[in-house]
Amino acid sequence: MAHVRSLFMRLLAAQVLLAVLLTAMLATLFYVERNRTVAQLVAARWIPALQRVARGDGLAAAQAVAPGPLHTAAQRPPPAFGIAALTPRLAMLQDALADASVPLRDIMLGAPTTPGTSTPTVWLTLAGSAAESGSDAPGWIGFESDLVEARLRERVVIAVVLLFGLAVLASALIARRLARPLEALRARIAADDASGGPLPHASAEVEAIDEAWRQLRASLDRQERERALLLAGVSHDLRSPLGRIRMAAELLPQADGVALRRDAIVRNAALADRLLGNFLDHVRSGELPLDETVDLAALARSVAAQRQSSDGDLGVDAPAALPVAHVNAVLIERVIANLLDNAFNHGKPPVRLAVGVSRGQAWIEVGDHGPGIAPDQQAAMLQAFARADASRGRPGLGLGLTVVQRVATRLGGAVSFVAAAGGQRHAVRVTWPLR
Repeated sequence: MAHVRSLFMRLLAAQVLLAVLLTAMLATLFYVERNRTVAQLVAARWIPALQRVARGDGLAAAQAVAPGPLHTAAQRPPPAFGIAALTPRLAMLQDALADASVPLRDIMLGAPTTPGTSTPTVWLTLAGSAAESGSDAPGWIGFESDLVEARLRERVVIAVVLLFGLAVLASALIARRLARPLEALRARIAADDASGGPLPHASAEVEAIDEAWRQLRASLDRQERERALLLAGVSHDLRSPLGRIRMAAELLPQADGVALRRDAIVRNAALADRLLGNFLDHVRSGELPLDETVDLAALARSVAAQRQSSDGDLGVDAPAALPVAHVNAVLIERVIANLLDNAFNHGKPPVRLAVGVSRGQAWIEVGDHGPGIAPDQQAAMLQAFARADASRGRPGLGLGLTVVQRVATRLGGAVSFVAAAGGQRHAVRVTWPLR
């Protein structure tokens, strides 16, 4: 369906339609003029003989000047059905004979009269006193003419087919040439590659769009670098005084009433440090290189062990070893940790962590038995600083799933929400293609 709706197909359809209309118009004009010319030629050849019949000179006198045999019939001959019978050629022949003062009452196209021939016979009946009063005057007079075609000749069909084929071929070439620069620009934008050269055969309008996109892409890259630098700088600079505050709080004396305040200071400093760590994770998710080979199974077990969960709250389903290339250990570790944090903070145990490879894709899945995320909120939960209504009273910035989404995008993968049958288990699944 997308291919049918492409610019190339639309241009091709428009040009083919235009070519068909022009071909039909030219063919109609040509056919009408050809009929008129043929009718005039036939009339010029048979007018002398028909005039003698109209004057009552008799068939013998008419046959003497006729270019071919004359046929007679007392009753109306059976008509011949063919292409020529549906064309205005007979009407034009009647007009040509009337211009030459040959009175006609009726005219029709009949089947070939001479056996063994395919030349049709033109039958006509004359109006006038001489033709109607003479005792030997025939009711119908017929003459054969190979200029009157009873069927459409093969050469006409071949010419129309060839003309239509050439029109379609020319339209396809023109449409392809017009659509190719736009297709190249679409591929460049989809690949997010602003380093390519000029587009081949691009018009001025397409070049202007390409240049505008390059400028927009450069502006977005500059803003992203400045934002990442700001987040990283602020996060790094704030962690040092937070560390000193925490250390100073832990050195407070064990006096009455001090312990509770000290624990509150330490707890809030740790929370602030964790939030700053989320900022740094968000920045690193778009900067760390993807040039490592990581044992996904070992990393999953390591992150799960760091959770220090009680027995039964967290299970790991992973093979003995699962090496995956072209990734980054820090980013994969952060993906798993964020998914586990999301399951424990917003879901219900038991939580299940699973990793694996199937159908050319690596995947990480963390599921729990909580209420899950409503389908109409799933896309929003992947955006930065987005938080579900149920979690607004809890500390956090809403960057956990955003980091997961950014890492998945860099790996060429996606994040999806999975619900088991009956809605008893909900999971977040990260997949990316193996390279």
